[in-house]
Amino acid sequence: MTNWAETRAAHGDRTALPPEAYTSEELAALERKHLFQRGWIVVAHVSQLCSAGDYITYNLANHPIVVARGRDRVLRAFSNVCAHRSAIIAKGSGNRTVFQCPYHAWTYDLAGKLIAAPHMEREAVSGIRLKRLGLEVWHGLVFVNLYADAPPLAPDLDGLGSVTAPYRIAEHRVVMCEDMEIACNWKLFIENFCESYHVFSVHPETLEPGTATTSTEILPGGTGYNHHLMMNGSETLRVAAGRLGLPSNGPTPLHILCFYPASAISFDSGEAVLSSVVPTGVNTSRVRLWRTVLPDVDGTDSQEQAERSNAAIRTFMAEDRAVIEGMQKGLAAGTGNHAPQHPWETTNWEFAQYLMRRLGIVLP
Repeated sequence: MTNWAETRAAHGDRTALPPEAYTSEELAALERKHLFQRGWIVVAHVSQLCSAGDYITYNLANHPIVVARGRDRVLRAFSNVCAHRSAIIAKGSGNRTVFQCPYHAWTYDLAGKLIAAPHMEREAVSGIRLKRLGLEVWHGLVFVNLYADAPPLAPDLDGLGSVTAPYRIAEHRVVMCEDMEIACNWKLFIENFCESYHVFSVHPETLEPGTATTSTEILPGGTGYNHHLMMNGSETLRVAAGRLGLPSNGPTPLHILCFYPASAISFDSGEAVLSSVVPTGVNTSRVRLWRTVLPDVDGTDSQEQAERSNAAIRTFMAEDRAVIEGMQKGLAAGTGNHAPQHPWETTNWEFAQYLMRRLGIVLP
């Protein structure tokens, strides 16, 4: 458990970001330019893209993208906007042999290369392709950057591989993937996901009984992430931990990681909850939420059990949503966010430092 005195001695009194950080159109424009148009965002888990032709779509701050597995088994990301007249090419997710624009039937292969343009001279459209984007897979999580030549992701996550590797997240499979519109600034969602001070109050029946707020431990962060954990005494998780070769003679950790700017994951020895959030306005955001599990070695995962767990995720997400949407209304008054933060909110202070570095601004 975090020691209050030690943390305060190390970091001093801290407050949250000022209210205008969540309501300013000017700051929102800076965030779109410097964070979302240049940052690495989680858009999928590799289990959604196993076979040639598998694809997913995502809207990254008004930039429609598609990620697809090619016939050569290579995973690629490219713009989901036709090179001809900017129509959106693909919707949702699924499996295709080609991508065809609905407007003039221009057709692209799974690598984004134009292979057919009806009634056009071949020479006129030679070499045309959908804009390539940056893509990296890190422990099963598919990150995309709008720039194909973006700086690599790995240095920002330096040191985390040893934390995640024993949990075999790359071997998970997705059992829930849903989008959710929320009426608040995107930062409220990511801050809420990445601090556990609120668990005892917001989730007294859903989360607190299994992962008590007082078990929170803040762990060292890095240039591209923050990290904390809570402890869970579940017998099921102890068994799962043993199966992974992890310590299983007591409570097992629930790790919570925030990947800057706007993705986060919580995982234990049995499952993971993954999210990415993008702004749709200053006061509105869209969240994509995944739940993944490590399949039982004996194949006894049941649909009924999965649905119960998925329903539990939706319940505590609704609890969070009610609070953070209310906070957005309170922030409009401009009179809050000046009291000291608890040491269990240290991760949000680290997030604020990241924002100031990337945006080139100074916040109180």
